[in-house]
Amino acid sequence: MGFTREIDHGTPPALATGRDITLTIDGEAVTLPEGTSIMRAASLTGTAIPKLCASDNLESFGSCRLCLVEIEGRNGYPASCTT
Repeated sequence: MGFTREIDHGTPPALATGRDITLTIDGEAVTLPEGTSIMRAASLTGTAIPKLCASDNLESFGSCRLCLVEIEGRNGYPASCTT
């Protein structure tokens, strides 16, 4: 019997809207469905953002503030799980 490790990307996948967006994370362009969180986008590209209260099984609420990220052209540091 083996153990299969599943990756928890931190937020559930976005519902299909038919529209894709392209963003750059640490210099790497990624195209994902509109509504995908920054945390999930980063995880899918192999970039780990620290998380405490985020899980694929829960809607994001950003209460722990551990996953703050810098977004070029935006003031402040938003939670990647809710952005």
